[in-house]
Amino acid sequence: MKFLVEVATGVVIFSLIGAGAVGLNVVVHYLEINKLADFFILHGLQGAEYALFSVDLILFARFLWRTTSRAWEEL
Repeated sequence: MKFLVEVATGVVIFSLIGAGAVGLNVVVHYLEINKLADFFILHGLQGAEYALFSVDLILFARFLWRTTSRAWEEL
């Protein structure tokens, strides 16, 4: 039961941060389509978007690994 609660909490946190990356993607596309920002600013924001999602994905995988390892040891 503890394992399921921890995984559910991790999924919620991952989803919130992932939603931020998706929101940043929407903003970047809006700025790009309406030509409201410079080329370098758009690519900087796009890099931040990819970095945010990549770090989120890596840390989520690490979280699942550690949670699974601890749950396995308790068995």
